[in-house]
Amino acid sequence: MSDNERIAAELRALLGFVRGLGPDEATVRELYEPVGREAAAAGVGDDDRMAEVRKRMLAAVRRA
Repeated sequence: MSDNERIAAELRALLGFVRGLGPDEATVRELYEPVGREAAAAGVGDDDRMAEVRKRMLAAVRRA
């Protein structure tokens, strides 16, 4: 799977995760992209990276 395919699949999964909670695709991308950069710099694995994105999305929903 190419990086673009992986990113698209992850974004679809994240959108499904927050469906009904309010965030749109632009908001999900705003949270997803910095976490990806931070995770790459720290050498964090995919599972931990995605867990961090979900955690930030839920925090953003609570603040809204």
